[in-house]
Amino acid sequence: MCRATFQSEIDDPWTGLEPIRLGHVPPGRGTPDRYLTVEADRGHLLRVDLYRSTDECFPFEEALSWSGWLVIGWGHHLFLVNLQSHATSTVDLGTYFRHLYPAIDYLLVASGERLLRVDPDGEVRWQSGALGIDGVIVDAVADGVISGRGEWDPPGGWRPFKVRLDTGETG
Repeated sequence: MCRATFQSEIDDPWTGLEPIRLGHVPPGRGTPDRYLTVEADRGHLLRVDLYRSTDECFPFEEALSWSGWLVIGWGHHLFLVNLQSHATSTVDLGTYFRHLYPAIDYLLVASGERLLRVDPDGEVRWQSGALGIDGVIVDAVADGVISGRGEWDPPGGWRPFKVRLDTGETG
């Protein structure tokens, strides 16, 4: 089991680890906007340096270990880091990241406007249509249906939705 912690600054032993750099890494690399340190029971596992672009807002951030991946929701992106090989993939969410909803067979990712489903192999299975304009929340998953709310009229203008777990279609 891994524990991931977002930090503004790091010191030893983290400074001695070669980082995985994600986001809009400047040519000279510079100082990251955020650090993510990952520990396992056996000690310090890896360090991730996160860089933002100037147009991104960051109201939420979250990281967790799921199905052999370090999953990071940060800025307008979902980052997947394979915990064995350290291979990475990036999904542009098109708007800000909101929350991760892990299950054994899938991971749901909520953004400011949509949901997407990631399978255990790290592939995005589907991305929903617009479910809100300023936030999407999953309330429950039952009988193959995701129930939640999307904010259409901020602040507080939440409307319910139902999305099929297998396809991401509403209805």
